[in-house]
Amino acid sequence: MRRAVAAWTAALLGTASVWLGCTQQRASPALPSATEVQARFTQLVMASPMRITIDAQDAAHARATASAAFARAVEVENALSDWQPNSAVSRLPLTADEPMVVTGDLATALDRSSEVQKATDGAFDPALGALTRLWREARAAGTPPTEASIAQARARSGWSHVRWNGAARTIAFDCDGVRLDFGGIGKGLAVTEALMTIERQGCLIALVSLDGDIACGAAPCGRAGWRVRVDSGVEGDQGCMLCVTHCALSTSGDREQSMDASGEHMTHIIEPRTGAPRNGRFGVTVVAPHGAIADALATAIAARPSLIERVDELRSALGPFEARLVTGGSDSGERSAPRITATSGWQALVATDDQASARSPAAAPPSADHAGTDPSGH
Repeated sequence: MRRAVAAWTAALLGTASVWLGCTQQRASPALPSATEVQARFTQLVMASPMRITIDAQDAAHARATASAAFARAVEVENALSDWQPNSAVSRLPLTADEPMVVTGDLATALDRSSEVQKATDGAFDPALGALTRLWREARAAGTPPTEASIAQARARSGWSHVRWNGAARTIAFDCDGVRLDFGGIGKGLAVTEALMTIERQGCLIALVSLDGDIACGAAPCGRAGWRVRVDSGVEGDQGCMLCVTHCALSTSGDREQSMDASGEHMTHIIEPRTGAPRNGRFGVTVVAPHGAIADALATAIAARPSLIERVDELRSALGPFEARLVTGGSDSGERSAPRITATSGWQALVATDDQASARSPAAAPPSADHAGTDPSGH
């Protein structure tokens, strides 16, 4: 799965204000009361460490709650991982015109993927499995695939081959060999589902992180929000610290999965229109109410950066969000300063030393502006 390295922190702020505007996709919980313990837990999920911080009345409740959250995230993994031969997505038919009923997390991922695919004009496309497998093998070998193998994979890739009926919960493909790859949405869905599990256990103050995806609940008592460090990984970008609650963040970048070949820096993000990896250095962070939307939008903007200029249209289709995109470049072999483009409400999310209040993407003016991310902290 594509990701920039992420870490997270809850740093003390001088107010107990809570950032509530990102709660459109789940009910706004009551303001939390003071708790007795803050507990931290880690478990491997989707081949990466998932970290959970919970404020609870006692250690036993925190431990049981974290266990339930990890189990929920594993359920998402068991549905969406193309690395697991028995996952729900791996059991989909590879031959054309064989409708299959799907339920649970796979159906949810297909619903969200369909929405983002349509809103981004295909910049996000979960049906690129043939291409992503091809380029994954190429990165492992350190050699780009041949033009013939790319052409063969492209013929079996793309949402246009998918027949997803959301009402009937059935899926079919119009050609053989189409594979789904939820690497651009799965971790976002997992952190949000884990957080919702924690909240259902009565722990409203919590944060879940999985690589570059984060979901957080109410602010720790006495604080304005969770402080999350955004780091694009692009040389020359100083990053920033956000103060957030009740939302999800997702970062996509080239720092971990890339390949240098033929004088080009090829990332793991594929542009669906060309079937080729995105070139160059970049990092993009999206803040949204739900992790699946944040994750998929970060993937889409990484693949097609011009999407960040279409904020009004995307918000109309997918709901409120903020984004920050950082691109690095060079002129005549010389390094140049990174270009930062951010949506108009991004600055309202940046933490200040004197944090008087916290705001949300929903509260920001619905217009595009300039500035990208990798959450980090404690």
